[in-house]
Amino acid sequence: MSIIGSVGWLYLLRWIMEQKYDLSLLKRLSNNDEAFIVDMLNTFRRTAGPIIERMERLVAEKKYEALGREAHKFIPGVSFLGIKYLESDLLKIEENAKTGTDLEEMEGLVSQVKAKVKELVDAFEHDFKLNQ
Repeated sequence: MSIIGSVGWLYLLRWIMEQKYDLSLLKRLSNNDEAFIVDMLNTFRRTAGPIIERMERLVAEKKYEALGREAHKFIPGVSFLGIKYLESDLLKIEENAKTGTDLEEMEGLVSQVKAKVKELVDAFEHDFKLNQ
């Protein structure tokens, strides 16, 4: 039996699954500068909406190559904020667009990205008391 125990593992797993983002890289790079971190979160909040709108338009127009490029541009900001589950969706969109595979899934993937971004923005606003 481990030190944590089976019940402890369940709590740990739930905590990991509830984590929407991981700012450890950002904290380390900014020397824990909270003003800088809040500025980065506000930048994400401000830029994510227009990116999602472009992605929705591109998928509706079936411009998959351009959609892949848009996803590619979004990945660094998402990675910087430690949003692994969103990063994997964007990488899948980028790869599918590049290879021309599973194009019928693109609309659903973009919808997932949109929902996850809204959830993240809500979490940032709540956790950091960002101005609406």
